[in-house]
Amino acid sequence: MNLELLESFGQNYPEEADGVLDCISLAVTAGFNKYGTLLAVGCNDGRVVIWDFMTRGISKVISAHVHPVCSVSWSRNGRKLLTASTDNTVCIIDVATGDTDHRFRFPSPILRVQYNPRSLSNFLVCPMRHPAIVVGVDGSRLIIPLDDEADTTISALFDRRGLHVFTGNSKGRVTVHRASDAQLVASFRVTQGAASTTAIKSMEFARRGDWFLVNSADRIIRVYNSTEVLACGIEGEPEPIQKLQDLVNKTMWKKCCFSGDGEYVCAGSSRQHALYIWDKTNGNLVKILHGTKGELLLDVVWIWYIISSGILLDQ
Repeated sequence: MNLELLESFGQNYPEEADGVLDCISLAVTAGFNKYGTLLAVGCNDGRVVIWDFMTRGISKVISAHVHPVCSVSWSRNGRKLLTASTDNTVCIIDVATGDTDHRFRFPSPILRVQYNPRSLSNFLVCPMRHPAIVVGVDGSRLIIPLDDEADTTISALFDRRGLHVFTGNSKGRVTVHRASDAQLVASFRVTQGAASTTAIKSMEFARRGDWFLVNSADRIIRVYNSTEVLACGIEGEPEPIQKLQDLVNKTMWKKCCFSGDGEYVCAGSSRQHALYIWDKTNGNLVKILHGTKGELLLDVVWIWYIISSGILLDQ
């Protein structure tokens, strides 16, 4: 009983770097499976390294691409791995055997891929300078319409339940489409000041709760409630529950993510090897983790359930 009380006062964010994983080649992107036991790392030579995060040993090395792997995504059951490369291909890999079950080719390099959080039958693809596409394993494709045909620089992702696709463009507009038929159900603009808008660089959903964050070009991370966004409808005006930023150095953010419980927001600096961690509830900056000087961050992921193990710092 006393031990449980003591643990309740512990910190749910890392206090220091826990270690370094040497992937042999340059690590570009990373992603944990649902249980936080396996870590997939995409490398610049086209290989995908699967780490057993419990033993910190390499479990498998998969050669799926010939160009750098720029995005990885685990299926809900952890048996399949979705990978995207700058060679314009997306692969579905069987993790147990290392074999490529499906390979899809697109007309341009892929910026990001994401498995549907609740289904193995489809996934989301963000090709460069093209609208986002919901692709079925059977080969079917559903194009998510662009808000502005002239603006093809977008970020897109599924919500936590895989029911909607959220997109953001360089004019600061966020749109919400149904994943089943691409019907527009909600939209709003991220404004900077009274009237001007700011470009959206990326978005991320929390694993728990209905929160999502928007990383924009004005160096502010805004946290929204997706339920409120849907309730406001098309051309709505939802207010962010938090605005997070580095007031001293005006840091631009390379990658942002939520903690496993959704109570903290972590952001990696674009200019140095540094991680900033905020409390989502009150917006306070609680920790800054500094890495090796001279290195730049490429990706940041927070392990879902083994919170005490901290954050992987990609070299």
